[in-house]
Amino acid sequence: MEQEPLLLTIAQIAVTLAGFSGLVVAIRGASPESWHARDIWSLTWMFGSSFGALFLALLPLVLRSFGLNVETIWRIADLVMSIFVLFFSAIMIIWGHRLTNAGFPPRVRFFPRVARVLLVATGICVGAAATGLFAELRAALFLVALVACLVIAALSLVVFLVVLARVMTGRS
Repeated sequence: MEQEPLLLTIAQIAVTLAGFSGLVVAIRGASPESWHARDIWSLTWMFGSSFGALFLALLPLVLRSFGLNVETIWRIADLVMSIFVLFFSAIMIIWGHRLTNAGFPPRVRFFPRVARVLLVATGICVGAAATGLFAELRAALFLVALVACLVIAALSLVVFLVVLARVMTGRS
């Protein structure tokens, strides 16, 4: 499979993002009671999208070990990616709306919208590829969706760091 080096690189980047995010959380040193409701939400974006990218990047390699043909590997990988991304997006969208309705609006203005649009769009595209609509782009769309997960994880980390900096300087 010609995408193997790229898939392994994406998995390594995902592990690094998750590890760095965990380090930032540990260094923060705040007790769980002092966390803002949106902090937990941002952490879920970080860890969900980075661990999702990690496991999904390894999925085609695992499927290949079963001796499946390349078309079947990418069809299954796209289907699993679509289900994960759309389900994860739905959970985060519902949770975000509930937080906003409870009086906890987004702390960084455009991040939730960018994350939703990016993940839902990639989820729909890989789902369409899994069903045969973009059959010739199955592998490429899968890789684009992985990169989208990494972008969301990185943006979530940046949002968390910006909010942490605001809290540390007293400008919450």
